[in-house]
Amino acid sequence: MRVISFKNTTLLKRGVWLTAAALIAFAVTPSMLDGSLLQNPASSLFTVGILCAFFVYFLWKTQIHRLADEVMDCDDHLKVRRGRTEEAIPFSNVATAEVSTSSGMHRISVRLRQPTKMGAQIEFLPQASLWSNLSGVKRVAAGLTDRANQVKDGR
Repeated sequence: MRVISFKNTTLLKRGVWLTAAALIAFAVTPSMLDGSLLQNPASSLFTVGILCAFFVYFLWKTQIHRLADEVMDCDDHLKVRRGRTEEAIPFSNVATAEVSTSSGMHRISVRLRQPTKMGAQIEFLPQASLWSNLSGVKRVAAGLTDRANQVKDGR
C-alpha cells in the first residue's frame, strides 16, 4: 500500500475556505469599526458581494472541493477518502486515468466504469514531488490505466 495523492489536500482545501472567510471579514471590518455599516450598508454589501462572486467563480473553475483527500494504491484496488467518506475501488471498475491541468495544477482524474457513492470520476492531486514533473504525473496515470486494463483482460 502506498499513498499516491498529495498528503496535505485536506489542509489545502481548508486553507482555501479560511482564506475566503478572512478576506470577506477583512473587507467588512473597517465599515463595522467606523459605524458606516449601519448608516450605508450598500457599499459594504457591494464589496462583500464582489468578493463572494470571485470566490464562487474560483471554486467553480478549480473544482477544488471535488478533490479526494487521500488515494492509496493497494495493489488490487484504490482506497479513496473524501471527508468522512471512504471507499475501496477495485481496478476492474477503473476505465481510465488521465491527467488534467487546471489553474497550473496537475491533477489525476480516474474515470470509473460504474459510479460509486463518490461519483463516476475521482480526482486527486498527485504527490508534491511530482507537481513540476508533468511526465511523472502522466506515468502514474498511465500505470493506473494499464493495471485496470490488465484486470479487465484477466491477466
